[in-house]
Amino acid sequence: MEEKRNMKGLAAVCLLVLALVLITVGTTFAFFQYSRQGDTENKIETGTLTFLYDESKSKDGGVSIENAFPMSDEDGEVLDQANKDVFDFDVRATTKGAAINYEIYVTKENISTLPEQVVKTYLRVVKDGAESDPETKGLPTGNNLNLYSELYDSKVPSLLKDTSISKAKTLYREEIPDGQSNYEKTFRYRMWIDEKANQVVNGSWIYNNMTFSVKVNVYAQNGAIDDPTAPSTNPYQESQDKSGANVPALVEGLIPVVYDGAQQKWVKAGYAGWYNYDKQEWANAVTVTATHRNAYQEAEPGIEIPMEDINTMWVWIPRYEYNYVTIADYAGGEDANHPGAIDINFINGVNDTPSDSVNYKVHPAFNFGDDKLTGFWYGKFETSSKETCTAASDSVNTGCDKDTFTPQIKPGVTSWGGIRLSTMFTVSRKMEVNTNEYGFTGGNIDTHMSKNSEWGSVAYLSQSKYGKYGNILYTDIYKEIYQNKSDKFITGSSNGTPPQSNAREEQYAYNDMINLGEGHGIGGPGASTTGNITGVYDMNGGRPEYVMGALKDDNTDKPAINNSGFTDDSIEHTKIPDAKYYDLYTSTNHSSNDGRLSATACNGGVCYGHALSETIGWYSDRWLFPMPSSSWIVRGGHYSYGVDSGVFRFGSYDGNSVFQYSFRLALAPTGV
Repeated sequence: MEEKRNMKGLAAVCLLVLALVLITVGTTFAFFQYSRQGDTENKIETGTLTFLYDESKSKDGGVSIENAFPMSDEDGEVLDQANKDVFDFDVRATTKGAAINYEIYVTKENISTLPEQVVKTYLRVVKDGAESDPETKGLPTGNNLNLYSELYDSKVPSLLKDTSISKAKTLYREEIPDGQSNYEKTFRYRMWIDEKANQVVNGSWIYNNMTFSVKVNVYAQNGAIDDPTAPSTNPYQESQDKSGANVPALVEGLIPVVYDGAQQKWVKAGYAGWYNYDKQEWANAVTVTATHRNAYQEAEPGIEIPMEDINTMWVWIPRYEYNYVTIADYAGGEDANHPGAIDINFINGVNDTPSDSVNYKVHPAFNFGDDKLTGFWYGKFETSSKETCTAASDSVNTGCDKDTFTPQIKPGVTSWGGIRLSTMFTVSRKMEVNTNEYGFTGGNIDTHMSKNSEWGSVAYLSQSKYGKYGNILYTDIYKEIYQNKSDKFITGSSNGTPPQSNAREEQYAYNDMINLGEGHGIGGPGASTTGNITGVYDMNGGRPEYVMGALKDDNTDKPAINNSGFTDDSIEHTKIPDAKYYDLYTSTNHSSNDGRLSATACNGGVCYGHALSETIGWYSDRWLFPMPSSSWIVRGGHYSYGVDSGVFRFGSYDGNSVFQYSFRLALAPTGV
């Protein structure tokens, strides 16, 4: 059994110890507002009701799972009592004159440090030595095997009016009918560490020496108990993500956040209520200034994080495969102006083999040099500068073209223009070592300027059932990401429509929840990749954005430099960064910028996933391929562009600073 627990690929941490402890230290009862906690055996008699919860079957009153490594569900499901890897308990009752409703729930102890989303929990019924699943009673996945974070919030704490219980999770609910004699049911509870939790950083398991402890409790009353699946007014009520998306990698410095629409503020998220890609709710995280950083990092979920304390905002793009066959036919849509949904499947871990190699390819953005990524973080808005400057075209080390400036990713500010491509790249790379500004530590991240393939991965995800295309608030042409038409380049702005004209109309802010009418969706968030506030903004309009994607120089195996600011010593481009930081393309006709040349731009064939020839002309977006004199790719479009602006638009320029051009940041969690 122990050998089965040591997952393949974890040899480097085989000597590490993680104590996953299930501690059952008490029970809770409530009859007619009466409650009691504590003893191993609790019995309450009211004259008409007798209810007994007996945990005496459990050895030593609990179970301790030590030296635990991630394991598969197959192994976890057969953890046995002989090794004290399970917790058995009885629920017994006799009803006279009234039915009893009871709920088994668990509460996490404050000493727990292991994230809820990596702990598997499994409840079974034992009868005559055989196990079976109890009736699910509305559990989130329709069965009794779930991540702890997936369990529904129990309503018992509010019924008890017990402020000492911050959150409880429902395991099982049942009504015992009136007149039931000698009701008895034996339950067996298991917990283990999910097999996905196998990340190693610098030779050490990231969950080393963490613990997870819970109380198992029973609450009973005559009359119905509030259903945990009922809608909650709590803004932190957890969503139940079943999309298969990899858990977002919270590297040191990142704080998970959700938007509290009722109070119009960003708050720290709990793991469970953080995201739900099935509902087009993508995971968001922020970095904050040093002033209150420790307080936010240590705070419980729900605390407000004001925008003035936020300096960067990020959106998690999980590793996925996509159907590259159907995309050639407008993804099943009517035509280029009405493309269909790109078929996407999320990938578990860093698997690089598609589920169906005939029809699917793993998107290339998730292989970053030698690192295979579970996903990456993408800048939520166009990049802005903490310092004030006046943008100008062709500026060199003046105005806004200074690598001493500090990048921000925030809404409602002017995006950073008038900056050379090499300066964009330099400031993006400096972020990961600027510990005081952003709080990044640990050496397991890579901040960089967005590559073209990374832009493509976000564009494809937006056009899938997990993005704005799948958001039922938008129909027909309104599924296209709305345009930012702010002539002041204000990040997160929305025109409330697809790019249909050159008019500069009144703008909505990114969080303006105005209802535009049936099928038109919401004003501000309509300009995001999800059609709600969790997505990526400014990918249509605002400023055109340089990306790290370029035409190959005929004399080298590196990009043609032009006026990018990178240097050339006449033999090779010595200051061009490592190849993992850019996408390289070829052309069969240097005298033409016809976008159809992209059909053979990667090793004589299609650049799969790059949003070039595969999606050319979608939504009437313009397509211009790089030439030797304009070798660097530009994405998204300008606020003044009409229908040819959009997430699938691509053009090119020479890399020089342009008043209108900006850029996007990406963060690769390389050690996770």
